[in-house]
Amino acid sequence: MPATITPIRMPKWGLAMQEGTVVAWSKQAGDDVREGEDLVDVETSKITNVYESPASGRLRRIVAQVGETLPVGGLLAVLADASVDDAEIDAFVTDFQANFTPSDADDGGGGLATREVDAGGVRLRVAFAGQDKPDVPAVLVHGFGGDLENWTLLMGPLAEDRPVYALDLPGHGQSEKTLHGARVGDLADAVIAAVAALGLTRVHLVGHSLGGAVALATALRAPGLVESLTLVAAVGVPGATVNTAYLDGFIDAQRARDLTAVAALLFADASLVTKDLVEGLLRYKRLDGVDDALRAIRDALVETEDVARLAASAGEVKAPTLVIVAERDAVVSAPDRAALPAQFKVEVVSGSGHLPQIEKAEQTAALVRAHLRA
Repeated sequence: MPATITPIRMPKWGLAMQEGTVVAWSKQAGDDVREGEDLVDVETSKITNVYESPASGRLRRIVAQVGETLPVGGLLAVLADASVDDAEIDAFVTDFQANFTPSDADDGGGGLATREVDAGGVRLRVAFAGQDKPDVPAVLVHGFGGDLENWTLLMGPLAEDRPVYALDLPGHGQSEKTLHGARVGDLADAVIAAVAALGLTRVHLVGHSLGGAVALATALRAPGLVESLTLVAAVGVPGATVNTAYLDGFIDAQRARDLTAVAALLFADASLVTKDLVEGLLRYKRLDGVDDALRAIRDALVETEDVARLAASAGEVKAPTLVIVAERDAVVSAPDRAALPAQFKVEVVSGSGHLPQIEKAEQTAALVRAHLRA
């Protein structure tokens, strides 16, 4: 490949991503592009997101037009110096397209590998990656109404260093819908049992929203299990409060229109609420047992003193703790920094709503990965 020509290829956002569709270009052919600058909006089956340029240069050729769907690794565009003539770029594009196959960019993560475990009598679904890596494993716990696929954009980067596991909490995703207790402590017990069933004795624990409270409770109940703690837009952190209107709206929404309005609270950029996302949430909400489970968990969060007691006990956590705050979170408020224990480090993800691991995936992954490495 000539050193002065840089291919811009369809990114792989998460282990399950196999293709993406070009929605809009932020730059035009002939524009100069800086590394990290917004380049193109790409839609996957999960979400629409901005792909930032992986390099600096002049955008000499846009290969994939708006509306085109490409496999991961497919050629989106070409950056090249002004000194490179058009014939050379034509030859490069022709050669790339003639020799490219989707497997060139797919490292075997064409889908999430999952299994089921018995977590103290509760059947939980668990996804896993990076099983050949030597570092201490990471276990990821999603939030209210979510599932393990909320972590697909984070699992890949973390799995470069260590085994990574993401689980569906009881009542969520493809796990058992009948709860054996709806309080935060009950969910923490399920996590502890799942970790044991996986044969893990020491883990980095990462929790989002409700999952943050569950992770915090796990660290308090089983301190010897937790190497480090990462709390993302988390409930249970001192000073953080949950938007109960969101919880109630999510539970009560029965039509796509209503659920779309509720889901918009999850993102700073409401355009990220895709039709596929809403349809997936509706399918989940219509499963037998989901409504009862969500209402029970909501009541335990709001009507009991569990969260307040958890926040008051945060100072007892021994593990190094990273608190990731989403700057434009409309679901969980920012914590009271003055009330945080000294061992809690705070990082703010700018421009993100309640799901920074999706909306600002690269920045969030870098923060978590650095914390786990440290």
